Amino acid sequence: AQAEGGGGGLAPPRLETGDLVFVRPAADASELDKAILATGAATVLWWRSHGVNASNETAWHVALAQRDASGALHFVEATPPAVVVTPAADFWRRASHATLYAGRFVGARMRALGAAATQAASAQAGTPYASDFEPPPAKFYCSSLVEWAFGVAAGEKSVFLPPGLTFKLLFEPLGFWERYYHGLNQSLPVNVSGSNPTLLLHSPAVRFTTLRPEDVVANL
Repeated sequence: AQAEGGGGGLAPPRLETGDLVFVRPAADASELDKAILATGAATVLWWRSHGVNASNETAWHVALAQRDASGALHFVEATPPAVVVTPAADFWRRASHATLYAGRFVGARMRALGAAATQAASAQAGTPYASDFEPPPAKFYCSSLVEWAFGVAAGEKSVFLPPGLTFKLLFEPLGFWERYYHGLNQSLPVNVSGSNPTLLLHSPAVRFTTLRPEDVVANL
């Protein structure tokens, strides 16, 4: 992704329907959070290996912004135990100690599909969270909901990857994820397509910027 401003950028960052908000937890993150961030760091290297000049930012969570008819902001997100539509004040409160990034599609076509994507995502409210990172649509994890919703709106499998490129799930550190799946009585997925928040953050289709505290206040 490109960062900080430019055409279709976020300066000032008033969030609109279809924008993305990425969350990086505070330093006292859980072991699972740290493993998701480590997987994100591996994803940055994956992007670089495919010719994308990705910076070092990683994310643990991603949600879709949605403004209702009155202009009130909500976030559609897959978070345990299910897909929910969260009022902005509650979302910001939960992320009060986190680093936040706002993302927006670079291309006008994809930005125009934001409403259709958020409608597709919000229609999944109550669908179970995919703690095993199973592909949608029977269950969703955070980035799979966002990727799936924009894919439905665009009629394409993945709008975040360049044509012909697929992403197979990465698991770092491997020992943690083997224990994690053992706890689910499952084997670690091998050669399974999917996504993660950092994959979407650094997509060439997206431009992102850091959200400052005053930006959060402006988006209540």
